[in-house]
Amino acid sequence: MEASPTVVERAVIARTSEPGVEASGIARRERRWPRGLGVTAAWLCGITLVIALAGGLNDERRVHMLNVYYQAPTVVTLALLLWGHNLRVWQRLRLTPSPLVCFGVEHSESVTFENVYRIAHASAVGLLASMLAFLYTYDVDEPFAATAVILVTYIVPITVTMWPTRTKGVGELRAYFRGLIFNCLTPLVRPVAFADFFFADILCSLAKSLSDIERVFCSARQGIILIHTSAGKCGDRSWTIPAVLIVPSVIRLLQCLRQYADTRDKKCLYNACKYMSAFPVIIISGVRHSIDHDDWVYFWRPRWIGFCVLNTIFSFYWDIKHDWALTMFGDPARRAREKTSAPLWLREHRIYGSPRVYYRAIFVNFVLRIVWTYKLASHLRHNSGVLWLVTMAEITRRFQWSLFRVEVEYIRRGYA
Repeated sequence: MEASPTVVERAVIARTSEPGVEASGIARRERRWPRGLGVTAAWLCGITLVIALAGGLNDERRVHMLNVYYQAPTVVTLALLLWGHNLRVWQRLRLTPSPLVCFGVEHSESVTFENVYRIAHASAVGLLASMLAFLYTYDVDEPFAATAVILVTYIVPITVTMWPTRTKGVGELRAYFRGLIFNCLTPLVRPVAFADFFFADILCSLAKSLSDIERVFCSARQGIILIHTSAGKCGDRSWTIPAVLIVPSVIRLLQCLRQYADTRDKKCLYNACKYMSAFPVIIISGVRHSIDHDDWVYFWRPRWIGFCVLNTIFSFYWDIKHDWALTMFGDPARRAREKTSAPLWLREHRIYGSPRVYYRAIFVNFVLRIVWTYKLASHLRHNSGVLWLVTMAEITRRFQWSLFRVEVEYIRRGYA
């Protein structure tokens, strides 16, 4: 049975049916669920099933370790899947040049959605195998083997990704990725390119996963991988968790300051303030365990909620007004004077066609922006099931955001 197409994909179908666009057989193919997407989604469902079965065995330690050690690689696999979906949308639109030109990628033969789906598929298979191997070795009381499984799950992908080769195709992509990481770690050294702050924004959505990776290597260093507890060393009360959570926002803050130094555009300073608004949310949550209960309830918690609301509203406004360049927060009188033919809240130049695509994206972005605050709260990590869903929802929101952010950059450069 064929899966129904998404809103963006229906817009693609409409576009390929316009005069001047070769649409022979394309509309029928667009309605098919891509094999790579479906297979990887199935593996992700298998991973979720393993977590659920582990939870049903009433072994709190086992469930805790699965939550700590396997959330990050699962979210990264989902990110690969969603990036492949974005590439698929752009490829089906037959844009010339490819939107990847915004990232400085001129030759995109190796950056296709099929290749990204293959990588996501392999990652999901390897992750599922790792989880099953870990549960088996843990159950048969093989601590060395169980520890090795977890370490291999992290070390092998990191080594493969960072291996310094410059061969064509995969080697060039790895070199490009290493360059992005280096640019993010040195945000004040050079002018900030579109790819640099785009990647740093993705890191903001992966902040929870980065803190999980830190806990893996902290546990390995302390020799407590198989006796990891929430309250112990490298646990939920460790100061390193808020420290890692705040790093992506600090990177974006410094990038904004560098952009202001280069352009003297005050909008860069306002953008910097947006990232600074996440600091109180992270810091207050991080010190929650050292605050007296009454002080938290009557003094700190209301302020923490207030900062959450401020950060959510500020971020949502920036997404719509600046990142997506929509007119939802524009001046109605000015819109009337300009006599634009664009639908309500939208701009005239759009590459995704149907206004419903944009309206639905605005609604989803608003809802998930509210949910997003949860992942910055280290004192709420005991709700592991909810945290899994929230983290996956945030990375989904980020790659929806990226579709429209890249669209704005593509139009700004005069390609559409």
